[in-house]
Amino acid sequence: MPGTVETPYSWVVAVTALGILAVSFGAPTITVVALKPIAADLGGVRSAPALCYALAWLGSAAGGIAMGQIAERLGVRWTVMCGALMVAAGLLLSSLGKPIDLYLGHGLFMGLLGNSGINAPLYVYVSRWFDRRRGSALGLIASGQALAGMVWAPVFGYAVEWIGWQHTMQLYAVFAAAVIAPAAFLVCPGRRPPGQSGESRAPASWSSA
Repeated sequence: MPGTVETPYSWVVAVTALGILAVSFGAPTITVVALKPIAADLGGVRSAPALCYALAWLGSAAGGIAMGQIAERLGVRWTVMCGALMVAAGLLLSSLGKPIDLYLGHGLFMGLLGNSGINAPLYVYVSRWFDRRRGSALGLIASGQALAGMVWAPVFGYAVEWIGWQHTMQLYAVFAAAVIAPAAFLVCPGRRPPGQSGESRAPASWSSA
């Protein structure tokens, strides 16, 4: 459409961002689903796993501003890919089972370094692919957090019952890194998001695939 930066590829970017957020925010959901088993392993104290979940969200919110600036300098692609690796590292650390492992895994790795490096940069990035339907696109990706709870909670319930919460975290760490990092590499540009130049183009990695 003349006079707009939007193209069909804009919606590919938005839907991919939705999928990335649905996977990345699924990580702390494991702790909610497995609250009772985790508490049992910690001597029956439920406050510890409950605090872990709160720390994951607090870290994600606190790191968002800084990660947005980092994404401007390094590129959304690398920021999101590093965020995926940090989420995976947080899950692996948390699976060790000690309270300090859970606190650091959730608050520092999953939250401050992980989801904050995925959430805020993707919002900015997706907004630059849209001008006429920007609100609809941002509303779509905002549902990624709710989608994570809806999709993953029953899956984690079965997994925790079958293989335990620690192995569930370990398997999901591998899954999250294996899904998010390639998606970010294919869809996100190395340095310059499309809205900066006033043009809407698919990244070179997409067009050459």
